[in-house]
Amino acid sequence: MKSKIRNPKSEIRNGQTRLIVAASDTDPDMLYATKFWAPDPFVFLERNGKRTLVLSDLEIDRGRKQADADEFIMFSELEREVQGKSKKAPPYEKVLAHFLKKRGVKSAIVPPNFPLGYASKS
Repeated sequence: MKSKIRNPKSEIRNGQTRLIVAASDTDPDMLYATKFWAPDPFVFLERNGKRTLVLSDLEIDRGRKQADADEFIMFSELEREVQGKSKKAPPYEKVLAHFLKKRGVKSAIVPPNFPLGYASKS
């Protein structure tokens, strides 16, 4: 019987949520979590065993084919929800906070290099 080897650092306990916001070409945690290489930052959320990626419009199709995730969301859809009738695109951290709020995320485990500016808005 073949068993799957897991990195104990990546294991999360039941009920805990894991969040990574990074480009997988420079962040090994993101690459390991998603098995998807991308030069621009994207969102990885693992909650209750479900793995969700929020990707740019340019990466979404490739992500669906290559990434290890259960759900794929286009960043632009979330951005439009936050933007509303405003002509100005909302900051990335506001879109991230909106996504987390929609998912009911109140706290999450993040890597040591998590951008502090995102944490203060979320």
